Amino acid sequence: MHDVVITGVGPVTSIGVGCEAFWASLAQGRSSIGRRKLQVDIGRIEELPLASMPESADIPGLDVHLAFLAGQDAEGYRDLAYALLAIELALADAGLEYDHDHNSIGVIQAFEAPGVERTVCRLFELLTSPIPTDRPPPVYELLAPYFYNMQPFMYVHLAAKAFGCRGYSTSVHNACSSGASAIEVAAQRIRSGQADVMIVVGGEAFDTGVRLEWFRRLNLYACDERMRPFDAQSSGFYVGEGAGAIVLESASHAARRGTNVYAKYLGGAFAHQGWKQVIPDVRSARLRDVIIQAMDATGVSVSDLDLVVPHGASTQLSDGYEAKCLAQAMKGKREHAVATVFKPYVGHMLAACSLIETVCALLSIRHQYVPATLRSDPERSQLPVPLATTPIERPVRTVLKLSTGFTGHDAASLFSTA
Repeated sequence: MHDVVITGVGPVTSIGVGCEAFWASLAQGRSSIGRRKLQVDIGRIEELPLASMPESADIPGLDVHLAFLAGQDAEGYRDLAYALLAIELALADAGLEYDHDHNSIGVIQAFEAPGVERTVCRLFELLTSPIPTDRPPPVYELLAPYFYNMQPFMYVHLAAKAFGCRGYSTSVHNACSSGASAIEVAAQRIRSGQADVMIVVGGEAFDTGVRLEWFRRLNLYACDERMRPFDAQSSGFYVGEGAGAIVLESASHAARRGTNVYAKYLGGAFAHQGWKQVIPDVRSARLRDVIIQAMDATGVSVSDLDLVVPHGASTQLSDGYEAKCLAQAMKGKREHAVATVFKPYVGHMLAACSLIETVCALLSIRHQYVPATLRSDPERSQLPVPLATTPIERPVRTVLKLSTGFTGHDAASLFSTA
């Protein structure tokens, strides 16, 4: 069994692109949440709170990836373009050089709905265009390329092609736990000796409000620009655009390169409730068992934990479920751990959220600093560990990252200084 370490991270977010800019925003408590007009249906536009990326022309280095995608019949797929930029940044951060024709590097990706936004945009265009009266419209010709790009393997293909990755690559679709699951899949390849390096990436972008309307109708979407995780007054989340990428290596490979290491990925535990689509099974408290299994498998005790990074979706039911499970798993022991939630900074990136939040946690380890949870009142917090609502300079050696997703995907991942 080979130890797995993280040697590079690539944040592409609304509050900063690249480690330096991104960390500066986290450390200073900056977020960039505004309202954006998005088409929800024919003749219907909604103005919704959203952590939007800047205009593409204002994002250094993005033009290269947009041009690459345009040449691959995937013009305007911003979620994938952000992900390609994140991979570029992560590889540079890791200082990794490799033969693009001969390697075993793979890409494990986490996208909630690859290609869906561009397809919906095209559908809206067609539905509002004049319909020929003398012949039926060529629907197949007009939509086939968009439908083809909705298949996840196309995103995997384009990411691997862009960077010459020749190893095992695949896509993970476990709702909001996708990023955590993707890290585990990549780590298994390294532990087994089948790869020395793996890349994990996920991204998100919104060209329409179709997916957001679903959250709104479930009363999960925030009505204002304030996300309040674990606060008794929380009313929902807003989404965010961007991407996150992580480079994982075997510890021996990283040592041979003499590269810096953010942390060791100790491992995790995962489960699926198989109960409801959007409601956690609070009776079974499956996440409690997942946390216990992760700590038992990695040999981490409650007293080892310095930082807990919960999912923190800012909905009463999800936050309550997560807080209850964490309290039961910790058996009432707070020790010296603190908790912080990163979604208020960058929005909820859905399938990519646990990836970008893991990047945040790794930067906290690197800087020995815990950014504050924005906008939540610590006196109303439901968590069994103190919620950091002001920045804290302190040792951060061991981190527990939690993820809970729709349809009952629960994950607990552990990282420690190497």
